[in-house]
Amino acid sequence: MTQPDKFTAHMLVASAAGFASAAASRLLENHPEVEEHFAPGGWNAWKNHYIQRIHELAAAVSAGVPEVFAGRTAWVLQTFASREVPEDDLRISLECLREVLDSELPDPARAAVGPPLALAVSVLEDGPGDEGPAIDGKTRSGRIALEYLVSALEGDSRSAIERVLKAIDDGMALTEVYTGILLPVQKELGRMWQAGELSIAQEHLVTSTTQRLTAVLSFRGQAPEPRGLKALVAGVSGDVHDTALRAFSNLLEAEGWQVICLGCDVPDTEIAAAADYFGVDLMMLSATLPQHLQAVDKTIAAVKALEGRRIPVMVGGLAYLGTGDLWQRQGADGHAGSFEEALELAVRLAEPSDT
Repeated sequence: MTQPDKFTAHMLVASAAGFASAAASRLLENHPEVEEHFAPGGWNAWKNHYIQRIHELAAAVSAGVPEVFAGRTAWVLQTFASREVPEDDLRISLECLREVLDSELPDPARAAVGPPLALAVSVLEDGPGDEGPAIDGKTRSGRIALEYLVSALEGDSRSAIERVLKAIDDGMALTEVYTGILLPVQKELGRMWQAGELSIAQEHLVTSTTQRLTAVLSFRGQAPEPRGLKALVAGVSGDVHDTALRAFSNLLEAEGWQVICLGCDVPDTEIAAAADYFGVDLMMLSATLPQHLQAVDKTIAAVKALEGRRIPVMVGGLAYLGTGDLWQRQGADGHAGSFEEALELAVRLAEPSDT
């Protein structure tokens, strides 16, 4: 962990396109063979690659957690390996980025980006990891997940949805449907895309099937006894992933909560205004990628600034993997790494203490 540096992070984001252009030009001038691996349009491909990496670097610098950038570098390394792009291309590209930043950034900013870049280079020495399938076909829920995935990929969304609904009719709990079927399917989609086994169109097809199913699941079963608590659930600005947050919204409703689900990619001021307007007892913010963490900062600040209101804020999402106590430093009141944890934590944060 390093000292958070939001000024340098802002500088990186504001100048990302310029830094990316300079790094791409340096890379292809010094290593012209690299362009062939991304032809046609090698320069543009590398520029876009650098923009993404710079935003991830900014997230690590802003949070003071170098592991954020190292983790994304490991993910990129796996992606390169699956597409038969030489691993050395990534190492060379990081060196060129470091050289550009060394020449363009002032001394304090260079010091801030040094640790994440160094840790990322060390990750490359371990080589690409071998991430196995996200679905365990030996379990009941895993078998249903595989059947659901195959049907959806074949374009038979109705059969996929009916298979899951039958599992519920046979007694499967809603929590298991999400944690044992739908979320593993989404994770497997990500793994398959990264491995080059899936097209974007196929991923969208399955995700759209899951969105349809999630809407159906919100009306399954008897209405629960009202708990008298109200929660707002939202994905922060820039985050377009909403499967997990909509699933959590459904689980909260099944526990008797009234849920205001705003969906994904909601501006910080709009989230705060909605929380105030609806008078919620709890806010749940979701962040999927490291570059979304800065939006969490802004949203928490906007909520804490509401006059006459104190709304507990809980955070979660893949962006928090390996970030330690970052959620506390952001000003959140709690963090959950699973649906089960989140449901328990939500009650603890929202219900008044007896002490």
